[in-house]
Amino acid sequence: MREDVTFVELLQRDLRQVRWPEPAEIRATARRRRRRTAVAAAAAVLAVASVSAVAVGRAGTPTPAPPGAGVGGRAEIPAEAMLAQADVPAKTDERLGDTGLGEGVRVDDILRTCAQEQGLPTDQIVSRYSRSQTLIGTVEVDGFAPYRRPFIRQDVYRLDDGTAGRLFADLDRSVAACSGWRQVGPVQTGEGSPVTTTMVHNWTVVESDFAGDQAILLRHTVAVPLDPSTGEPVGLAPLPEDRLVVRVGDLVTVLVPGEPLRPGVPGNTVNQAQLLDLARAAANRMCAAANPAC
Repeated sequence: MREDVTFVELLQRDLRQVRWPEPAEIRATARRRRRRTAVAAAAAVLAVASVSAVAVGRAGTPTPAPPGAGVGGRAEIPAEAMLAQADVPAKTDERLGDTGLGEGVRVDDILRTCAQEQGLPTDQIVSRYSRSQTLIGTVEVDGFAPYRRPFIRQDVYRLDDGTAGRLFADLDRSVAACSGWRQVGPVQTGEGSPVTTTMVHNWTVVESDFAGDQAILLRHTVAVPLDPSTGEPVGLAPLPEDRLVVRVGDLVTVLVPGEPLRPGVPGNTVNQAQLLDLARAAANRMCAAANPAC
């Protein structure tokens, strides 16, 4: 990056790299997911009722619940297990949420793609129950019109026995295998047509074991791409992307900060210590709902 980059150029770079969907799109996705969840729940109820009726008709007593169902008496994930607006180091005034059954655990889709290319097992771990939320607020920067942005996205998953440990082990293997992963694709220069170039990805576990039973701060960085014909940098350096993954008992949460929470973005900055505090707050919220409880 050249030394005379102005504040306005930096701000424009930050805003160009925002990839969050608009609130209307989030609501539409939530409505579609709720319909799928309702259908799955109805099917599950009918299946349980049918099995119970057959069992009673044949043996006179219902069959026992399958192993792992309702472990510790806690199944669904209550809203109280999620981060509250007061936990977030930025002002939010809108909360979009949803619940689900049988959802795959998503941490980093790009890392998963890399792991697949490296030949690692990438069968997605499927949760028993899940709850998601997005906290949204207004960003105000001097000289610019206020705009709406999600500040944090949180997914909480309830997993079967043993799969939570497997999730962290899979992440460790993927991070080790994907150091220096090269991906060819178009990059927008800001001056015309995009340039096809190679982007070099790296993932690093910046911190670990700072909250709950297991926790990592996963950072994804991309080196400044170079124009293959001139060898000159294309555009500005992409911003690092952080993800927090925290386990408490059989609950795992994935926290993805929105662009306004990133270090160096005017108006709503956050540092690494605040990210770790956010993870600890999430762990505390999950304690009462986990199996076993804290």
